[in-house]
Amino acid sequence: MQSWFTFELDGETCRVESESTHCTLAAFLSVLDPCFARFSTDASWRGGHLVVLGDIEGDRHRFRVVDAQLLMLPTLAGRQIWTPEGIRNAEPDHPVNLALQRGHLECGQARGDALVALLFEGYYRPDLRRQGQTNEQFDAIVTRSANVPAIREVATQVFASAEQLRHEAAQKAETSEEKSTVWTGRKDIFGDRFTKELFKNKSRTSLSYVDDAKRRFYRPVNLLELLKLKREYAGSQLIAGGTDLTQRGGEAECMSLISLEGVKELNEIITTEEAWEIGAAVPLTEITEQLGHECQTFDKIMRRFGSRAVRNRATLGGYLATAWETGQLTPLLMALNARVTLLSEDGERDAPISKFYTEGGGTILTTDEVIRSIIIPRHTESTLSDRGITTRLCDTYTVAPRRTLCEPYATGGFAVELRDRKIAKAWIAYSGIDKHPVRARDAEQYLAGKVWCEKTAFGILPVLVESIQVTDDRNEIADAEYRKQLVVTLFQKFFFQHPSADSVRPEMLTATVDFAGLDEPFFDAPTD
Repeated sequence: MQSWFTFELDGETCRVESESTHCTLAAFLSVLDPCFARFSTDASWRGGHLVVLGDIEGDRHRFRVVDAQLLMLPTLAGRQIWTPEGIRNAEPDHPVNLALQRGHLECGQARGDALVALLFEGYYRPDLRRQGQTNEQFDAIVTRSANVPAIREVATQVFASAEQLRHEAAQKAETSEEKSTVWTGRKDIFGDRFTKELFKNKSRTSLSYVDDAKRRFYRPVNLLELLKLKREYAGSQLIAGGTDLTQRGGEAECMSLISLEGVKELNEIITTEEAWEIGAAVPLTEITEQLGHECQTFDKIMRRFGSRAVRNRATLGGYLATAWETGQLTPLLMALNARVTLLSEDGERDAPISKFYTEGGGTILTTDEVIRSIIIPRHTESTLSDRGITTRLCDTYTVAPRRTLCEPYATGGFAVELRDRKIAKAWIAYSGIDKHPVRARDAEQYLAGKVWCEKTAFGILPVLVESIQVTDDRNEIADAEYRKQLVVTLFQKFFFQHPSADSVRPEMLTATVDFAGLDEPFFDAPTD
């Protein structure tokens, strides 16, 4: 095993030698240079200290903003990091730097640095096309002092300039086979210092690293190697994004860490006509980019999960393994009728997400198993018609102290499959009301065979009140009585946004979308 590794820090090679396997990037930077001393302060729930990770995801090169306090140092081996200081100094004339010099954003240093990182990532995002996406891009800015209108104005300028470059590059590639690479980010259309360095990245390689305390860090590259390491080091901790481990203080007593980021089979999304099979180590952002256009409820709930920096690291497999009782994603996964695949050296098994959790807050995952993938059915017109279903309505809602970076009070995930107007099958699931996510099976049975109408929607409410018991009494604000009421009101909202069989897209109950112009593009391509 080696006691050192290197990564690129602000365009220069940085050698790490004998540092703790549990050390975060923030802790490392805070002692590396006085200009990074502030990285040792500020909690992640307030937005943390953001940097930009340059990496390759399959055949796509990406810049991802991440929280240095949630990034374990050994996971950076062979990768690139740009700090806000590095972005400013490397190219002072970069559109992000020029736009920020002109803006009066009324932020302190920490949030100002976060804006640099978020604008930088957004500038290179090929999927950032509409005004409404700025809310999701800047959800890590948790402060009441920022000049939000000014931030939006600066963001519009920066993202519009990137869109114009893509449009011009697409016009040049019109007659070639490279046009699709422009809009997917597989081609460097910017040609600046940052992207030239980014496109030098190669796929992650195997790593075996040991620190001064003889703690070990492994990064296998395939499932066979992973299962072998898991058998040899039975007490080891598996990590993918590492967000949960760093938030819990690093679990310093764990002598072996096994990273899943290099395991090819766990970092793929396989799409078939019937389903998506999502590798357990695929980051949530990457999942949303591939599924969100078709599965818009998934895209919707992701905008309430953590922050952009957290979603860029957190994985669906890691989320399920932690058995987070208030997690926002599980009710929707249940409503989507998703399944989880578990793997060990003895073989493979799978189970519905609704049966993955056990009483008291655990899971069915055994010590010799790993989560291999999550399978989400694609409820397309053809797959539904094969089962005689004419319409599938699905949505999810969450209630929390604020929009992001907080513990939710309760979340509901709902789906009904209709044959014309009659309900063939229903899914009603909640998190935040018990030690584990639950399905309201009595209420589901009540709906079966009934007409989807207001009478049915009101008739189910007493069944929900009777069958759902709130046992997780966490605080005075979200006490049991309040969350019991949420069980009812969240389902009511589902009905009123989907009042008829043809309301696949939710009916907006306010004029917010039209008023804010959220669907307007950053750049209107000129027409000939």
